[in-house]
Amino acid sequence: MDFETIVYERKGPVAYVTLNRPEKLNAMNDTLHRELAEAWAAFRDDESLLVAILSGNGRCFSAGADLTQRGSGPYRYTGEFPDITQTQKLYKPIIAALHSHVVGYGLWIALDADIRIATEDTSFWLPEPQWGIATIPAAWFPKIMPWAIASELLLMAGRVDARRAYEVGMINRIVPADRLMEEAERIAERFCELSPAAVQGMKESMVKASSLDYRALDQITEHVQTRVMNSEDRREGARAFREKRQGVWPGR
Repeated sequence: MDFETIVYERKGPVAYVTLNRPEKLNAMNDTLHRELAEAWAAFRDDESLLVAILSGNGRCFSAGADLTQRGSGPYRYTGEFPDITQTQKLYKPIIAALHSHVVGYGLWIALDADIRIATEDTSFWLPEPQWGIATIPAAWFPKIMPWAIASELLLMAGRVDARRAYEVGMINRIVPADRLMEEAERIAERFCELSPAAVQGMKESMVKASSLDYRALDQITEHVQTRVMNSEDRREGARAFREKRQGVWPGR
């Protein structure tokens, strides 16, 4: 697929989604929002793809929203972020490979990934209060990280370095810069060894249940678990266990 602001590549069962506005530090403009949503839709609908690696081209992962597109007139929220809407419907795993600055909206799309790895020099920052802006997905941050850390980021325009981000659970691990993509690909390979039906079913349960009460949670669990436990992947898993071999997954 040809995009203006994204590089989208397929290598075997892995999709590579790369933010590609390096001259603007991968700032998120309307085109990038739209093309990122289209890339996620393509990844979702391609049954041969099992996992995606999200990264940024150039000096940093993303400098956040492109404020040159924002005027000073009246504003009304219209749900204009199709990339986030798309990932909320996506049950295949996403790995975020982060480096240097992960700022503003760039931080949100990073946190929307399932596994996050970062280089030692990575920093995370939400500068919106300095510019009189409310972060659109602020309500989600306390679900992703401790309340105190969310407050530091959201209310104080605070910065968090990679070590602190790891300590509070924002990222899974820290790697040297020259090993960032190598580590992302190693994690992707692990996903590809596992049952797609099971992985995607469990992610679906996590996504759908994140804001529900226990009764609704039980209903989702029953629905997804019944589907996965009756899948061809489940039968292949039983055979592979008996035969002491790696499963060969039909993915359904």
